[in-house]
Amino acid sequence: MQGRIIKTVDINQTGHGQLKVYAAHLIQGIYQYSIVVDRKVIDTKKMLVEK
Repeated sequence: MQGRIIKTVDINQTGHGQLKVYAAHLIQGIYQYSIVVDRKVIDTKKMLVEK
């Protein structure tokens, strides 16, 4: 893993929601994504991109 940030999305709403990831521009592999609130990492998960 290279550890580069490839995208940041600001969410200005409270409550439940969804974020769609369009992986057409991503190369095949495993990506990590994190939820950050007030500069604190709340959760980190992995996403697999297969083509």
